[in-house]
Amino acid sequence: MPRTTRKRALRAPREQVVVALDLETTGVDPSSDRIIEVGLVRFKGDEEMGRFSTLVNPRMKISGFINRLTGIKQSDLNTAPDWERVAPLVRQFISDDPIVAHNVRFDAGFLRSHGVYPGGGQYDTVEMARAVLPEGPEYALGRLAARFSFDHYEPHRALSDALVTRDLFLELLGRFERLDAGVLEAFRRLGMSNDWSIGPLASQLIEALPPERRKPTTGPIGIDTAELTRRLRPQRAENGVKASGGDDGDGRDLKQVIDDAFSDEGHLSRLLSGYESRPEQSEMAVAVAGAIEAGRHLVVEAGTGVGKSLAYLIPAAAYAIANGKTVVVSTNTINLQEQLVTKDLDTVGSLLRETLPGARPLSVAQLKGRANYLCYRRWSHAMTAGTPGDQEAGLMGKLLVWLQQTCDGDRSELSLGRDTALFNRMSAQGAIGCPSPEGPCFLRRARNRAMSADVIVINHAMLMSDIVMGGGLLPPHDVLVIDEAHHLQDAATRHLGFAVSQQQVAADLAALGGETGAVADYLRALQNSGLPAPALDPAPEQAAAALRAASEASEAADALFPALASFAFEATRQTGGNEIRLTAAVRGLPAWEDLSVAGENFVLSLGRLANALTSLLARQERIEASNNDAHATLLNLSALAESISEMFDGVKQALQTPQEGFVYWLSVFAGGRAVEVRGAPLDVGPLLKEKLFDNERCVILTGATLSYESSFDRLLTAIGLEDPEKLILGSPFDYKEAALISVPEDIAEPGGQGYAQDVAAAIASIARGVRGRTLALFTSNSALESARRSLVDALEPEGIKVIGQGHDGPPHRVMRALSEETDIVALGVSSLWEGADMAGARLDALVMARLPFPVPSEPVFSARSEQYEDGFTELAVPEAVLRFRQGFGRLIRSKTDRGVFVILDRRIISKGYGRSFQRALPKATVRRTALSGLEEIVRAWKGGEQV
Repeated sequence: MPRTTRKRALRAPREQVVVALDLETTGVDPSSDRIIEVGLVRFKGDEEMGRFSTLVNPRMKISGFINRLTGIKQSDLNTAPDWERVAPLVRQFISDDPIVAHNVRFDAGFLRSHGVYPGGGQYDTVEMARAVLPEGPEYALGRLAARFSFDHYEPHRALSDALVTRDLFLELLGRFERLDAGVLEAFRRLGMSNDWSIGPLASQLIEALPPERRKPTTGPIGIDTAELTRRLRPQRAENGVKASGGDDGDGRDLKQVIDDAFSDEGHLSRLLSGYESRPEQSEMAVAVAGAIEAGRHLVVEAGTGVGKSLAYLIPAAAYAIANGKTVVVSTNTINLQEQLVTKDLDTVGSLLRETLPGARPLSVAQLKGRANYLCYRRWSHAMTAGTPGDQEAGLMGKLLVWLQQTCDGDRSELSLGRDTALFNRMSAQGAIGCPSPEGPCFLRRARNRAMSADVIVINHAMLMSDIVMGGGLLPPHDVLVIDEAHHLQDAATRHLGFAVSQQQVAADLAALGGETGAVADYLRALQNSGLPAPALDPAPEQAAAALRAASEASEAADALFPALASFAFEATRQTGGNEIRLTAAVRGLPAWEDLSVAGENFVLSLGRLANALTSLLARQERIEASNNDAHATLLNLSALAESISEMFDGVKQALQTPQEGFVYWLSVFAGGRAVEVRGAPLDVGPLLKEKLFDNERCVILTGATLSYESSFDRLLTAIGLEDPEKLILGSPFDYKEAALISVPEDIAEPGGQGYAQDVAAAIASIARGVRGRTLALFTSNSALESARRSLVDALEPEGIKVIGQGHDGPPHRVMRALSEETDIVALGVSSLWEGADMAGARLDALVMARLPFPVPSEPVFSARSEQYEDGFTELAVPEAVLRFRQGFGRLIRSKTDRGVFVILDRRIISKGYGRSFQRALPKATVRRTALSGLEEIVRAWKGGEQV
């Protein structure tokens, strides 16, 4: 509710007459777009008091997108009343009552632009949901309606949406009413200095509380710290020491455990419904057990359907329990991490209780990098310091509700979206001297749980961070399993390199200055620390020096980064990319000389700032660690100092002192208005060999696509692993029966005349043939968008939905739509080639628009290509084949799946290198066809016919 309502007498929302509002419009800009439908519902509590709904003639043509989204036809609008006739009715219906809408600023903004000014206050169900449903996962009206089983009979129609908004408001209001008075009071304070709509709502709710509930049961910021501390206390092994190994069940070795688990009548068949024994899975488990017992490194490629997770988890976990040892499992994707922790390791724990009677229960922990955990001290300090803006208040309020229940403090439990960068400022990243020995600490809890666990699940990023820091992040362990090992080289390249963005520089420098900035905040904490004046004398002068240096660095950044962005934009405009590699030739250009001067000024000023912060932080031991508020100022300033030091190192290296064996480049965004300075090592193999493989007793590397031409040599060279045990296991699926592979022989070649039209026509034919779930994979966003526009017009009138990554949402939203709809075409790039979860839904057709060759100008690939005599054959083709195999792996995921794989790139049959792609596919049913025959052959296969 805006400030104008704060002068009104506060009344409980359930005692008010409220108008739920929804508008359908021609677009999102109130200054140029028009209202085409109004839906209003007046209600008081659970009592509905009236409805109003009408179409509105916008006197303009609506887009096809709006027509498809709403179902509103142009012909219906042409005969609807003009807004001049509708406006008085809307004013009369709303009167002086408060309105509620899902994103009320949007709807109220359109009303104001159309001459209607709601004056009774506003409620926003989006902000309400973000506050009391911190876990999300999403806050779209349709998703929330489904979550609460509301009758949403006509989504994206004004009256239906207004009715659901009314229901959602009452549901969320009930959740607010159940909050403790201390939480509501914290909400009220957060909203005092901004337009966060939850602040005034909290004031109303506090006034309406019965006397017996007005006394808070929480602390001054809405948290019962003692209760939170108890909640975070480990249930066992509180001192972080792992229990010793127990009786391993009559001395059975790992082979006996494997036989008991994977045989036809074994324990897995009793634990997992529909489990079928697979020789490949048992063979992998035996190989893993042998490598663990012998202390050898092993590389295993396990085809789709082998069940590799259980094949390595069972022997590894059994070894850990029987010997009191620790196993670390590293994955690349969050999906696999969650699957291992919440599903597979539960199964393994149940199995080991049966196969190793007398052994202690399996203990599992998930450990992530510092940035994933909320720092309670930094959050609590933010709650009491400064004057937060709308967005900051919204996040702090969301975190307050979340803190009433979370045990892990892990950001993955939250729906952050736009708040991700703000969360980073309250995370444990850069938290010097932590994990804290006192008070609630999620990082400490995670570390303690890991120290006492048998199996620790991490990601490749954390594994690389441990290498960079020289160890210490991971507990001592006997076995390291690297799943999704084909990503290891890329993960190492990213985390052993750096990226300095223009936005990051501006945000960090801004966070230092001002009366409520990190430097002033820290200085106040020092001055309030109780130290004698002589001990504090240098601090004000050092703080002033740091602020002067920050101001100089900000001016230097304002001169450097726009110049870098302009340089990169001009250099990449002709190529159509957004990256320019900083080669010797580029550094020799006349324009680079001016950049060098600006770069030198920035590096010098940033260096002075880093030194000033180091001097100021030298007094960190003066701040008492048990003082949460004072310690938080230290954490905030030290995190910024660490970030600035890293920026200094990266920019200096890229612009002034490039290192041998590194590649540097600029990435430009937003049409030349933003830029990022980046660098990465060319060869990560020697470092991985020295810091990882030479230090580990046993490493198991596994994945579905590790080999090229039946050899691991490329992978082993890239990651620096010498002479491991090797095993390649095929898939147990019968691809002859499961998969049809087809290439339209008359399709234009990529880049040729008519290719884009042929791709769109082919996908349309395939979708009509399968009338099911089709996933089409592209190698560029522009190609995807071109196809999407054509397919929407061609297929949606026939009842086939078309959804595209980017235009219709991020990868997880596209894949969810693919799993929920039964007649749909999903278009994807990048992450949809592998990994993104389809929630158990199967594909009917998979389309590959183009062979997935790396972009030749991509800086790291370009630099690595130069190390080969024939970069295309020796690097580009193998990388594309690997990606090709990953894409194909999306089609057949179980023994009951049956689908079509269509390749719309005839180079697979017309070029010599195409044979490498052909050999990478399993022995499926292969049929060549013409574009005109695609629909027929696809329909026949979908119908179960042999073609």
